[in-house]
Amino acid sequence: MYTDSQSPQEPVEFPADDAPAPGGVGATLLSRLGHCVVRLEDPALRPALVVHETRKDLKRVRALLRLCSERLPTRPLEKRAAAAARQLAPLRDADATAETLARLRWRADARQLEVLDAVTEWYAQRHRAVAGAPGLPRPIADEVAGELRAIAAAVQALDFSCMDATALDAGLAAAWSGTASAFHRVVSKPRLPRFHDFRKAVKRELYQRELAGRPLDRMERATLKKLADVLGELQDLEVLRSTLREHHRWRGPMRRLVKQTMRELKGRALRLGAGRYPERSS
Repeated sequence: MYTDSQSPQEPVEFPADDAPAPGGVGATLLSRLGHCVVRLEDPALRPALVVHETRKDLKRVRALLRLCSERLPTRPLEKRAAAAARQLAPLRDADATAETLARLRWRADARQLEVLDAVTEWYAQRHRAVAGAPGLPRPIADEVAGELRAIAAAVQALDFSCMDATALDAGLAAAWSGTASAFHRVVSKPRLPRFHDFRKAVKRELYQRELAGRPLDRMERATLKKLADVLGELQDLEVLRSTLREHHRWRGPMRRLVKQTMRELKGRALRLGAGRYPERSS
């Protein structure tokens, strides 16, 4: 962990996305939480980078806390980490919507591209007007950092020696089963909320595998990563659709473009999921 005496200006080597820390699950949790705090307390870092990377690391923290929850009382800490991430969500959602609009360009025909350009300009102006001063407000950064320090202290008080190889393998088997169930719920009724739940389960399984030191083979990991990316794009489109509806712009060529793209992404997600989570034999 990083202590209060360490300067936020010291150069920090952040871990690779899929790298567990030496020392097991508990050490990995403390490492990820510590790097979140360092980012949040460093005013020299770009705010967009801080928000994006902190939210990603908190997803990893939550996945590991869930993995341990059969042996340790980590579910309350998982919920606290989720609440901390939600404080940063509005700052990330604005950037995600802009990125979603940019990704739609290569799918658009001439008329859709014309409308897409107008919506992109409208959204940029609206975001500037609503956001006010750019950046990550220090009160929010400090509040989230303080909560993550408290979570880290609670993690440090737990005995992770029970998370041995047997416990990790059992937890990962349960994670696969949970993701498979989420996929089968999508197949039975392919509604967006079910795709959203499936996305969360896929990401959780991927992070648990990586950070528990039980990585998938190269091809299987690539499939799971692609599935997470497709489901993430679908969720970003749902956020965009909600924004357009709220401001009475869900119509015409823009509506057709978004709906067509969502159908394509749903189809890709179902095909990828069927390869990894086949229907149970009767």
